[in-house]
Amino acid sequence: MKKFVAVLSTTVLTLTLLSGCGQAAGQPKPETTKPAAGGNEAAKPEAEKNDVLAQFPAVKIPYTNDPNAVLAEYKGGKLVEKDFETFLRTINFLNPQQGASLQFADSAAIKDYVRQYTGTKILFDRADDTMKAAAMKQAEERFESYKKQYVERLDKKEENFTKMLEQQGLTKDDLLKQMQLIDSSIGVLEKGIDENALKQAYEKADKTQYTTASVRHILISTESRKPEEAKKLADDLLARLKKGEDFAKLAKEYTDDPGSKESGGLYENANVNDWVPEFKKAALTQPINQISDPPVKTDYGYHIIRVEKREVQPFEKAKEQMKQQELNKAYGNFISVELDKLVTKWNIPEVKPAAAK
Repeated sequence: MKKFVAVLSTTVLTLTLLSGCGQAAGQPKPETTKPAAGGNEAAKPEAEKNDVLAQFPAVKIPYTNDPNAVLAEYKGGKLVEKDFETFLRTINFLNPQQGASLQFADSAAIKDYVRQYTGTKILFDRADDTMKAAAMKQAEERFESYKKQYVERLDKKEENFTKMLEQQGLTKDDLLKQMQLIDSSIGVLEKGIDENALKQAYEKADKTQYTTASVRHILISTESRKPEEAKKLADDLLARLKKGEDFAKLAKEYTDDPGSKESGGLYENANVNDWVPEFKKAALTQPINQISDPPVKTDYGYHIIRVEKREVQPFEKAKEQMKQQELNKAYGNFISVELDKLVTKWNIPEVKPAAAK
């Protein structure tokens, strides 16, 4: 809920939101969140289960407010409720999972969103016409990418996509303007990043920060079975692999990791820092094409791991990752230090406890 709006760049989000993939078992576990409203699938009305639009519902704002209420006044402008709600609806379109969580947002989370969106609007006002035009062109291209994904999920019918936008209270113009605003604000921050300074930082850095690996693994989970049962099954599979059985085939049959099951247990060219410590250590140190013996234990269970490739990204590849880190820092500093000097009045909506139930 506290992810910076600037880092909600459509650059990051494009083509990642509708895949339906779960959390990868090698990655840190997310915080537990409440499920989206709707309950058990079997308990849903038959009409809803058959309605393809039901899988992408409108965002539920966890409070009520006058559409013309002013949430923030700042030097040169203001943020009103109806514009803020359009932004929340846009989040729901760009990232349905995050949109579903908005109905459970408390006052602190809404405050974060208001502050971040206000900061993004201020940064947008600092963008020049060339930057805004480039951001709009990018927004139009991304809109078409999203539309293609949604149409595929909506029975391949474009009219269903049109109905979905209406259901979500959005227009194409709304979405283009919001994506342009976000990307323009990022462009303003990028102007302050010195590429020479990034290169110097890269030369001095611990190169594990920029190491990628292609790792194939089989997870035997301890969440669905006793630890000793998981260990025995992992050892049995390890023995079969040593005898020459196909790793990918066994992974598809036995792994408990939904994020890599269909790829035969493979995570390809992934940043090793995305994985939990034990998995990361194996990815960094295990000899190429050798199978972990014994299996690697993590909080998820036992992993049989084979590292198929490992490399340190050269600066030209690592540069974008470094820029993203600098953008995080720059935006965080802007929100925490500069924003309150520019805003003359806040009027954050209050979320009543009963509304979050």
